Amino acid sequence: MHVARTAATALSSVLVLIIPAAIAVSGMADMRPGEAGTHAEEAALYGGDPRPATARAGHRTPVASGRKVRVSPAGLEGQAATFVAAGLTEQRFEAAARASRASSEARSAALEERRRAAARKRAEARERLVATGPAGWIRACLRVTGSPEYWYAGLWTIARRESGFDPNAFNGWDANAVAGEPSRGLFQTTMGTFRAHHQPGTAWDINDPVANCAAAVNYIKAQYGDISRVQQADAGSPPKGY
Repeated sequence: MHVARTAATALSSVLVLIIPAAIAVSGMADMRPGEAGTHAEEAALYGGDPRPATARAGHRTPVASGRKVRVSPAGLEGQAATFVAAGLTEQRFEAAARASRASSEARSAALEERRRAAARKRAEARERLVATGPAGWIRACLRVTGSPEYWYAGLWTIARRESGFDPNAFNGWDANAVAGEPSRGLFQTTMGTFRAHHQPGTAWDINDPVANCAAAVNYIKAQYGDISRVQQADAGSPPKGY
């Protein structure tokens, strides 16, 4: 009886040693190459439990700290190439932006210079026109309106009577002024008449002597047909508005 109990105790001790080893061997059979060390480390973390992580349902694997991340040289070279490309792209963008700003500034400067040149030409033309006086104004008016030469004397008489040859004359007292449209300029046209009979190619300034004369000529053609029918243009007749 004593011998039987001793044998049973010995068999139990052997089974305690054999069963865990068998379980470990069974687990290693399912491992892929390189996983044995991982399972051993996990077994140590779980108090000697040699089962794979899938067998320890409900357990949370501790997160290892201080683990190094390995980056291949090829990966580093790729990242470096990406950074360099990005830098070059930014440089190209900045260069293009600078070139665009420079081009825009150059265009603006060129446009401003053209505007100034046009303004100088207009001023010079006005000075030359003013220098020609009434005779030059009326002859220029005949040219732009395509009127015959014999109109010259009648237009001269109208300009003398209406404004005294003053391109800036302003009438603030006649019937037109009372109606709210004062007569202006060399031939004392109202703004409505000036706009309605404006001659293309002349200034839109009612005080421009050629433009004012041309509008008056076009008005006379529309209202009277010919200057010979305008009493104000006849130096031998009393003055009368036209």
